[in-house]
Amino acid sequence: MKWYVLFVKNGEEDYVKLQIQNYIGTIGCNCCIPKRMVPEKKNGKVNHVVKKMFPGYVFIQTKMDFCKYNKLKKIPHIIAFLNYCNKKDIIFDAAVENEDAFFKSITDNEMKLLLELLNPQNDTMEYSKFCLDQGNLNIVSGPLIGKEDRIRKIDKRKQRAKITINIMGKEKYVDIGFEASDTRLDDLLS
Repeated sequence: MKWYVLFVKNGEEDYVKLQIQNYIGTIGCNCCIPKRMVPEKKNGKVNHVVKKMFPGYVFIQTKMDFCKYNKLKKIPHIIAFLNYCNKKDIIFDAAVENEDAFFKSITDNEMKLLLELLNPQNDTMEYSKFCLDQGNLNIVSGPLIGKEDRIRKIDKRKQRAKITINIMGKEKYVDIGFEASDTRLDDLLS
């Protein structure tokens, strides 16, 4: 089974996920709405909020064919399948013989990275613990361990970082929350 991305009406992601599970069922179909935890300061108090990582998108894992495609098209609020090939260039008769040419999936490497970042229980990326040691960034715990190269910007005051995630061949910037450790790395390891 491969992963695909549905572009849906913003704010209707959970509804679409529920409808997909009702129309197609949970056997042979897995839905995911990636989320992220971020700190937000309001009235002087920091709240930990869960937000959608890619608003307006639902990820679906299934063996896609025209029968499922037509069922999905009937679900309200689904706008389109994300596809990085031009469907006008595909001769329809050839597409019927090779449905993979018609439905472009997310590459296994791209989806593997995304799934590694998410807690499988709730599809949410939780905080990683960062530590700065002599100007070097070290990730002590959390889903970003070993993925330091994905971090593009850190705002220590807001406890937020920007990371890159590749989806459908395009690099997307995602704002995430993290825990900052004032302890030096040497002290944590001893």
